[in-house]
Amino acid sequence: MAFKELTDNFKEVGEKVQEYGESTLEYQKLRIFKSSMKGATSLVNLLVLGSVFLFILLFLSLGASFIIGNELGKVSYGFFIVGGFYAVVLVLVALFGKRAIERQIILNSSKLFYDDDELKPEKTVKKEHAAFTSTAKNETT
Repeated sequence: MAFKELTDNFKEVGEKVQEYGESTLEYQKLRIFKSSMKGATSLVNLLVLGSVFLFILLFLSLGASFIIGNELGKVSYGFFIVGGFYAVVLVLVALFGKRAIERQIILNSSKLFYDDDELKPEKTVKKEHAAFTSTAKNETT
């Protein structure tokens, strides 16, 4: 009789381990889907807002070029001055802003792809431990 109970318990443990593996796999699939959707929506938002910003910048640059060119007597001078301004901005960003841009990208990416709970493992462990103990108590009674 005791041998049969032991065999049944081993079967139950095997089934529970298999269920745990399957549910963990499903959870990981959902997590990957959630992260990829967050990334995709952020990319679309970035592309839309970036496109609008570039159009605004283009028209402002054209307007400034024409105004400066008319004041100097030749329109081409205005375009050269605005182009030079953008070249100086590019050099400054390349020299001094590279680290800040990389840091900001990494920070934003980590916020997108990791949940708050995953960044605080103590809370996750406590939740899992509480769920496990309540499940174990329910199964023993």
